Amino acid sequence: MHAIELHDIHKTFRIPHEVHTTLTERILSGFRGTSYERFEALRGISLTVDEGSFVGIIGGNGSGKSTLLKIVSGLLIPDQGEVRVDGSMSALLELGLGFSSELTVRENVELYAAVLGYPRREVQQRVDEAISFAGLGRFQDAKLKNLSTGMRARLGFATALQSESDIMLLDEILAVGDADFQLKCLSVFEDFKRRRKTMLLVSHDLGQVQRFCDEAVWLREGRVAAVGDPDAVIAEYLKTVGAEAAAVAAAKEAPETDKSWSQGGMRVVRGWIESEAGREVGRVRSGDAPTLVVLAEAHAAIEAPILGFAIKAEDGSVVYADNTDWLGVRTERLRAGQVIEIRARFVGALRNGRYTVQVGLANSESTAFFDLVDGVAGFVVHGSLCRQPGADLLGRVSHADLQGRMAWRVVDDVTPKPDAYQSRRSVGEERKGGLR
Repeated sequence: MHAIELHDIHKTFRIPHEVHTTLTERILSGFRGTSYERFEALRGISLTVDEGSFVGIIGGNGSGKSTLLKIVSGLLIPDQGEVRVDGSMSALLELGLGFSSELTVRENVELYAAVLGYPRREVQQRVDEAISFAGLGRFQDAKLKNLSTGMRARLGFATALQSESDIMLLDEILAVGDADFQLKCLSVFEDFKRRRKTMLLVSHDLGQVQRFCDEAVWLREGRVAAVGDPDAVIAEYLKTVGAEAAAVAAAKEAPETDKSWSQGGMRVVRGWIESEAGREVGRVRSGDAPTLVVLAEAHAAIEAPILGFAIKAEDGSVVYADNTDWLGVRTERLRAGQVIEIRARFVGALRNGRYTVQVGLANSESTAFFDLVDGVAGFVVHGSLCRQPGADLLGRVSHADLQGRMAWRVVDDVTPKPDAYQSRRSVGEERKGGLR
């Protein structure tokens, strides 16, 4: 079922070549006229967003991303085309819009709550939660004009998150606040994904699009250039930007290869992550079993080298490590110039986030490294039920998602049954007797 449907959407703006700021200028312009330039922001956009999906919209400045969100939200009317929205909607486009600088923090949130339609019985509770989430409990009685720009943005974001809507439109809102606040925001979006809320996100942060979105839409000069898997769409997008911009964006998406230490004799050539279908990927759903593929070249005769790898979280901590020796896999003697391909399959039972892979090549006794390289490959885990630190006390804060399952039933009697214990003792006596 589609939550949002757009059919042949067009939107054009008239941009004046002159801006008249005084009465005299306005009067004189009536005689000589004012020239305008037509800017086609959207040119025949057709798009569907499934219910419960998280869709990211990417593209350069002026490609029509924010205009598209405003049309979906109803803030702008398209010149041509049809918009259908099924469900209640919240648009986090301009955080804090409607706040009054002369009112206190609490008064502003209460006012905003009325605009967003908080349930009446829960207004005070949600107001308290919004202020707490924004980290402004100490400033709740201070006037808004005395707060910094970042604090106002956090307050607007935290307030908007308290609304109960089926669909959320988000325009570059993941960049607000400091690192701690952004971490809490990421936990909220992971929760939204679990609750199958429909979300449409505009962002220049391609890493966030990879991490959260089920589908990516690339807008180029007001048209849809590509729709589909975020990895594939982002790769196509990066091919079209300038060389310098592409290098910067790719550096954010792919971890830097850092040659930590090398003794020589053998080197890591390349590494990547493959899906179960054998396709190179940058995103792994929690619980799937991808494969790390590493190519290594021998520069001299090497006797049965050992290859090991470690998966590191965003903070640099190692969440998993293994090598061919531990797994009982023995390689053969390599000649100079030979290239070996090693495939290591693992289960991506990790919490949502970005991970990098360190690869090491050692001699057969594990007493010396030929090569040790950080960032050989990288991937993003999504779809995990684990929550990031900073979540509420009932959240599943952990480093791994072991796909746990629980069940329950009502029992009539919890009194131990003597015959069961008797049978266990009997079995124990028989075993002891058999061992004599």
